Amino acid sequence: MRQLYFSRNSFAEGARVVRDAHKQSHYLLVGRWGRRQDALSLYAIQGELLAEIRQTSLGLLPKFDLYYNRQNVGSISKTFGFWHEMLYVRKLRWIIMGSLSAEHYRIYHGTTLIMTMRPVVTTNGEAFELSISDQQLEPICICIAAILDHWQKPTNRNRTRVTKGNMRVNFGESNYTLTPRHKVPQS
Repeated sequence: MRQLYFSRNSFAEGARVVRDAHKQSHYLLVGRWGRRQDALSLYAIQGELLAEIRQTSLGLLPKFDLYYNRQNVGSISKTFGFWHEMLYVRKLRWIIMGSLSAEHYRIYHGTTLIMTMRPVVTTNGEAFELSISDQQLEPICICIAAILDHWQKPTNRNRTRVTKGNMRVNFGESNYTLTPRHKVPQS
């Protein structure tokens, strides 16, 4: 299994580069979420379009279609769940099992493990480590990982609230911090 790494929900910054354990770039994931027909596109580092995720419905249970080599290979939609999630990728017949609180996921086809996904801290900050069994499945697995990252609950991250005496504020997943100049934290 090859390990690949990409930064957590950072589309506000533009694109995500997917690297291997040796920090070599292999893929580029670009696009946006939020509106119907929005898409994320996965390119090989040489510029070839490999896979896409297209958002086909909005609401509490959004649906996404997966495209590989410009062919629709499956779809995935959010389901109601509490602590343990189980999702089904239609057409591919893959089952995604995981935990929203631990942010760990495993993808199976029958009893065969396709991919594992877990949060890690790298020199570039927070990221996800993907261990993928077959290199040909990497584009589809990266797209699914991007969807799972998009669905992470913001309550899973440490956030501080605005208080009168302390101006330190963290805004969700981007972790923007506002600190008054006269109260610069000592490191």
